[in-house]
Amino acid sequence: MKTLFDRRILAELAVVFAIMLSVKYFADRAGVIGAGGIAIWCAIIAATVLMKRGGIAWADFGLVLPHGRGEWLRTIGVALLAVVGVALLMALALGPIVEALGLEMSDDASERFEFFLGRPLVFAAYLVVVVWFGAALGEELLMRGFLMNRLADFFGRGVVGWATALILHAVIFGSMHAYQGPAGIFATGMVAMIFGTVYLTTKRRLFPLVIAHGIINTISLTGFYLTDGAMT
Repeated sequence: MKTLFDRRILAELAVVFAIMLSVKYFADRAGVIGAGGIAIWCAIIAATVLMKRGGIAWADFGLVLPHGRGEWLRTIGVALLAVVGVALLMALALGPIVEALGLEMSDDASERFEFFLGRPLVFAAYLVVVVWFGAALGEELLMRGFLMNRLADFFGRGVVGWATALILHAVIFGSMHAYQGPAGIFATGMVAMIFGTVYLTTKRRLFPLVIAHGIINTISLTGFYLTDGAMT
């Protein structure tokens, strides 16, 4: 019975990520803006169907709105701490580590964002639709919500199982950013480790991470926009 359960989890993960990669491939080929976000949400739809068959809801994975002023303040506070943690990692640790390992960013990593330079309405729409809905909400649902929990189901929901799920999900998340080059893969993988740790220490609540994810991406892309692409 356990073997059948394990195989079902692996099959679910394979289906969901095969859909994501297939949609991403064809959307990129068609030159669709926000191809990654579209692929993420197609994968989320597939995950939702599979979860429903197993009697699992997104609330079980932490998609629960905060209730009351106090809980909202705690949620925002945790989000800001996560943002600070990522900023400190980037400023103090990642640079020396990446340099020591000889990793480099892809030269054309920022080219996909040049289309909104000098177009404020397009930039604003991109922030709302792609950054907040596609990346912040979508990636947190799929990566911290679905992937980490299903990996923990596979490896066991003890300390070792969750630690394994944390590491593997970070490797997968980093690999999803291969367009940024080896340095980008490593950096986003480390961010996933921070976000995954926050997820576990907050009793698996997703909204702090959605807010933190959106803030980080908004800050980086706003810097890119305001410097006309000079800040990457």
